[in-house]
Amino acid sequence: MSMSHFVENIGDEPLRFLELFKSPRYMDVSLAQWMALTPHELVQAHLKIDRGILDGLRKAKQPVV
Repeated sequence: MSMSHFVENIGDEPLRFLELFKSPRYMDVSLAQWMALTPHELVQAHLKIDRGILDGLRKAKQPVV
């Protein structure tokens, strides 16, 4: 079973975060990548996001380092 989640640093200092799962394989989904690859009209209709923001999203996943 998968559970969607995110981590947000609300402090003023860099956040170091280590997440561990007991699973034989790793998978993740980038929300930004999903929005960039989904037809913009569909995303705009459901999320009310400006077209300019959608046009600026990267289609390739940007890893978090």
